[in-house]
Amino acid sequence: MIKCLIVDDESLAREAIKVYIEKMPELELADECENALQAIESLRCKHVDLIFLDIEMPEIDGISFLQMLKNIPGVIFTTAYRDYAVEAFNLDVIDYLLKPISFERFVSAINKFYERTNKPAGVQNELKKETVNYLNIKADRKTYKVDVSNIQYIESLKDYVKIVCLNETIITHDSISNLEAFLKECSFIRIHRSFLVAIDKIRSFDAESVFLENKELPISRTYKKSVLAILEKQ
Repeated sequence: MIKCLIVDDESLAREAIKVYIEKMPELELADECENALQAIESLRCKHVDLIFLDIEMPEIDGISFLQMLKNIPGVIFTTAYRDYAVEAFNLDVIDYLLKPISFERFVSAINKFYERTNKPAGVQNELKKETVNYLNIKADRKTYKVDVSNIQYIESLKDYVKIVCLNETIITHDSISNLEAFLKECSFIRIHRSFLVAIDKIRSFDAESVFLENKELPISRTYKKSVLAILEKQ
């Protein structure tokens, strides 16, 4: 069993990695941390084989944290920024995953870990059949348990996102890319840099827009080809 530690200051980014870990029977979550200081304490108390490490974090960034460690487990960087790739590989990390992270790319990184440690691979064919049913969303000093099946669409508002459900709307501090990584496995589709939509909530569409029950959302030129290809197969 491969013991994994997630270190990321964004809760939805941690949730996305946790979902992927749960799908792979030879991986087990040892702990999750919001920052490097928590991770240092966790490593003192727990055995860890593999760290999924964000780079841009408050106080101590991921690269500085890694340079502080003496006995370094396997490390896979998970980040939204390309700029650190050369520096990361100079630190001999296993892989460098750009958010939003697809499951296929995640499996590829795990197989690189197996190659590095001379462990037998083949885990990609033994996925646990579990689905994501809800999100834990922090807003207004509370945590909302949001049923994924009730989400209609998500709108980016710079440093915040608006999650529009059938019966409520929640605004939280996060990025649409993190949510996309988490919800891509739940039949959500990115139609615009500002919009992520549940496919089953789309009532109709044309080349320019998708139409929900009471809402029209634009399809941007960047996403048009992939969006139409997916929707025309439904």
